[in-house]
Amino acid sequence: MVVRSKNGKVILATGTGPSSRLAVNNAGNIGIGTTSPATSAMLDVSSTTGAILIPRMTTAQRNALTAANGMIVYNTSTNAFNFYENGAWATK
Repeated sequence: MVVRSKNGKVILATGTGPSSRLAVNNAGNIGIGTTSPATSAMLDVSSTTGAILIPRMTTAQRNALTAANGMIVYNTSTNAFNFYENGAWATK
């Protein structure tokens, strides 16, 4: 793993090539698959070959969380995305 600093960013790369895997800019924005994360996003994931995999769990596991508004999980008991909003879990 290679760690380097470039233009106020911390960049993590694998091997000796220029391919970055993760970048953190001086504002704290995190980019995965990009060295220039969008300034309007805390996390910017860029890929043409993969997707984001949301945490997967059963209803019982979800209910054991100390939930906060805005949380997202994939419920394997109901095969649906669940969102925590206004103090309760919802399915959309």
